[in-house]
Amino acid sequence: MRAAALFVAFLALTSLSLAAGRNWLTPIALWQGLAAGPAEDFLIWGLRLPRVICALTVGAGLGLSGAVFQSLLRNPLASPDVIGITQGAAFGAVASLLVGGAAMAGAWGGGLLAMCMILSLALTRQQGIEPRRLVLYGIATGITASAGLNILITRAGDAAAGQAMAWLAGSLNGRGWPDAAIAFALFLPIGVGLTAASRVLDRIELGDDLARALGTRLALWRPLLILAAAFLAAGMVAVAGPLAFVAFAAGPIARGLGRGGPNLPGAAFAGAMLVLLADLAARVLAPSALLPAGLYTAVLGAPWLIWVVTRRISHGQL
Repeated sequence: MRAAALFVAFLALTSLSLAAGRNWLTPIALWQGLAAGPAEDFLIWGLRLPRVICALTVGAGLGLSGAVFQSLLRNPLASPDVIGITQGAAFGAVASLLVGGAAMAGAWGGGLLAMCMILSLALTRQQGIEPRRLVLYGIATGITASAGLNILITRAGDAAAGQAMAWLAGSLNGRGWPDAAIAFALFLPIGVGLTAASRVLDRIELGDDLARALGTRLALWRPLLILAAAFLAAGMVAVAGPLAFVAFAAGPIARGLGRGGPNLPGAAFAGAMLVLLADLAARVLAPSALLPAGLYTAVLGAPWLIWVVTRRISHGQL
């Protein structure tokens, strides 16, 4: 019953996103445009459909990545945009833009470099990768990357700084079929691989000692899953820019929809719906201003962060 309701909600939000914009489409016009094909209806097939697919894929990738980090580190505050990966990707993208390169390549490189630095700092001979150390070093790395990012922007010219700030806002404006194809080609193999490792994440959440007793090779699985999730998050940021709090909020929402354990498909679904809803708000609430979707994800996610921290404090977990 719940799955059916979620599927109906998915269809409704997707249809609304395809119909919404400066030129609203009636349900009949939307159906006729979809049936007509790309040669006959450029508005739907050339503009709105690739944007919707891009939003769904980017959101699913961020949500899945965030849920994996939260399970691996056993901490609901651990997500790519909290432990420095998103900040590293943003620094790489802006640095690439300022030297005339592609933001996508810079974001990928910056995010992966940040994750490698965090892993190297958190790695110990006795315990391997210690989750608490990784979170703390991740936060410090994120702060460092943000400081470097501010230095780059202040030293750039007006045009370059404006271009960088537009990318940093996180937006799906102008995203087309090439962007959707890149996001989907990245999400599909990594998403399938991470979802297949759900049983490993279940064991890791029980604690390192019990996971080892159950035969889980933590020295292999934890860095492998961390790098895969970081690669996925950096790729999604490369496509759409940093969409704040999507990765952070999707995992806990998915747990609420499931039975309380790691729910990776649910996290991907929640992330996809959050980004699609934010992009819909960007096009409906202020269509002439074209405000970035990242603004709306931040508005949705900041209260969620406050609630999670307050709840953990009340339970004596912080």
